Amino acid sequence: MQDQAASLRLLSARSARAPSFAFIGSASAGASTLATELALGLAYAGQRPLLVDCTLGQVQARRLGVPTTATLESQVLTLGGLDEMMVSSRQGIQLINLYARPEERALFSAQLWLRLGSEFAALERDASVLLVDAPSPAHDPVPASVADNLVLVLTPAAESLTTAYANIKRLSGSYGRQRFNVLINRARHLEEARELFTRLSAATGEFLSVSLRWVGFVPMDNAVRRSQTLRRPLMEAFPDSEAAMAFSQLAAVLPQWDTQETPRSGTGFMDLLIAASRDWAEADGVKPL
Repeated sequence: MQDQAASLRLLSARSARAPSFAFIGSASAGASTLATELALGLAYAGQRPLLVDCTLGQVQARRLGVPTTATLESQVLTLGGLDEMMVSSRQGIQLINLYARPEERALFSAQLWLRLGSEFAALERDASVLLVDAPSPAHDPVPASVADNLVLVLTPAAESLTTAYANIKRLSGSYGRQRFNVLINRARHLEEARELFTRLSAATGEFLSVSLRWVGFVPMDNAVRRSQTLRRPLMEAFPDSEAAMAFSQLAAVLPQWDTQETPRSGTGFMDLLIAASRDWAEADGVKPL
């Protein structure tokens, strides 16, 4: 009985994993910046954030001021494993680059999928939270679709509201997502942020069967642009700025946003990422290897 109990505890430990949060928004909404800064806020609070960059261009490496790495797509040729795609920042953030074109990700062999999924599962067990800088769902919906939680970034810019509605419609209609956390960025004040959320809620409530949840806002702050010019995170370069204080407050409550639509305690983000890529491509007529 003692050996059996020990085995059950080991199995339970292996299946435990950190919840994932995918950040999406229009091209100029600042979703990548929010992912960076919230990861930094979590690291400063003693957490173990894993920042997952699924976008083209090594965006997160530039924001954190760390060397660029290999990408997930490069694993087809190099077979070097996750170590080639990872780097640790001086602020205590682990960054991994999981960028791959969806058509390339769909062609991963079963052997490569198994190896990378196993390696990534170990990272998930060690991390406290995964923050996924996701590409536009219009170009690659899979990273956002398989995340536990969605964080929709909305700004006062007119195209931001249009893109937000399009993303919600796409992810709900084609990929079954019903719950969206809404984070307002670059609002002049709380009233403007609330008004934006109300407008989005009214538009989606009329035509879509989804649930939107307000989680907060980040004020307009010119220090954000200055920090990007310096290639340093805002919370490191200008910790006393208004936006930095907002990021710190949001990072403190981010774990409370975890309300997974489907329990996935035994299936990791990497496994879902590749499985969905292969399955959906096969449904569209692409044969996996």
